Amino acid sequence: MRKSVSPPEAAGSLRDGKVVLVPTETVVGLVAAESGLARVREIKGRDADKPIALLCASSEEAFALAASVPPLACKLASLYWPGPLTLVLDRVGGGTVGVRVPTNSAVREVLEAYGGPLFATSANRSGEAAPKGLEEVAPEVSGAVDLVVEGEPGSGEASAVVDLSEGRVRLLRATEELAGERLARLARDRDRSSGASGDV
Repeated sequence: MRKSVSPPEAAGSLRDGKVVLVPTETVVGLVAAESGLARVREIKGRDADKPIALLCASSEEAFALAASVPPLACKLASLYWPGPLTLVLDRVGGGTVGVRVPTNSAVREVLEAYGGPLFATSANRSGEAAPKGLEEVAPEVSGAVDLVVEGEPGSGEASAVVDLSEGRVRLLRATEELAGERLARLARDRDRSSGASGDV
């Protein structure tokens, strides 16, 4: 395992393009700024065209990255953020962006020290099981990162992913707390309450 550092030290290294292992409430994350994304993909063995979500310190920060914020996104954020939900939204300038506001204290401290969103993906090689805690990270992954922030292990279950881009409502990954039926009910309830109110 690489050197353990404090969240402020990690934030400084992230600005220099380093990759840091950080526990979240779901699984351990490979965390990087945009300058470190290529290394994250290399460590994970991930195709360059496969998107990596952004962790944000608040819903305001997350929604600032979106071209528009559907009413259902606001409803889901009020129910599940901070927590294990990733929302895919239309991005400012085109394309889409996946955003999440985590609840785990270690990763939140890193985000606050960094002062902006950070890319994060599970700390495992593509196709392998995601680690719940730092002790479960495979040696080839832990040996390839630059630094580690200590923290409590997560649930081991990846976040739910809901795609609300281009006017869609699609559940890309379900969890115990957010399954298809629950999402459909929330979407129906939101449609009834919002009428023709448009984006927020």
